Amino acid sequence: MGVKTLVRENKAFFILHTLLLLLGSYPLVVFEKVSLFLQLNKLHHSFLDRFFYHLTFLGSSTMYALFMATLIVIRLNNRTLLAGICSFVAMSAIVQGMKRIVFFDQLRPIALVPTEVSLHLVEGIVPDTHLSFPSGHAATIFTALCFMHFLVTQKSVWFCGLSLFGAVVVAYTRVYLCQHFYQDIYAGAWVGTWTTTLVYGVLMNWQGPAWLDQRLPAPLFAKGKHKTP
Repeated sequence: MGVKTLVRENKAFFILHTLLLLLGSYPLVVFEKVSLFLQLNKLHHSFLDRFFYHLTFLGSSTMYALFMATLIVIRLNNRTLLAGICSFVAMSAIVQGMKRIVFFDQLRPIALVPTEVSLHLVEGIVPDTHLSFPSGHAATIFTALCFMHFLVTQKSVWFCGLSLFGAVVVAYTRVYLCQHFYQDIYAGAWVGTWTTTLVYGVLMNWQGPAWLDQRLPAPLFAKGKHKTP
């Protein structure tokens, strides 16, 4: 299964994903990033404060590790598990390379918004000041979303749309919590999706050693079951 085949078999997902990001490019063209951030910061509510405070953790590396641990427990084959792990590693390397080498001077909202402007800050969140572009949380949630779509064999347009919407909301929490600009999460969504697509497509098409298509051993205690006479 190469990348082209992967895209073709998940046509609905990639069409909706591309349309979503094409529409999402509109604010990038029309608004300056600080102005857009300030407009979005005005849209807040006490319920959203608590909801987004917790929801943002779905885009953390810890949650992705728990996701992979779940797949290990249900004993997917080694090739698929390796694809999920390598997708996250490759995505993280790209994001950190962009943050720390290419765009190391990109400041976060709290450092660029004029001091006289009153921002809505969520209690319990301490906004970072540096390494803004791109958003690692946005890249992580879109990596998980993309990988999940490749695992699910039967998926409707509704499933694709709702899961994409969920990933967008998780990514948006980073703007709501004053951790990132809109352009940061937008770039993260692209990086997460296409890094996963390329890594998954290459690994699933690679012949590799025989152990790739095997499963991890069952739990040790399963081997200790008594045989019936």
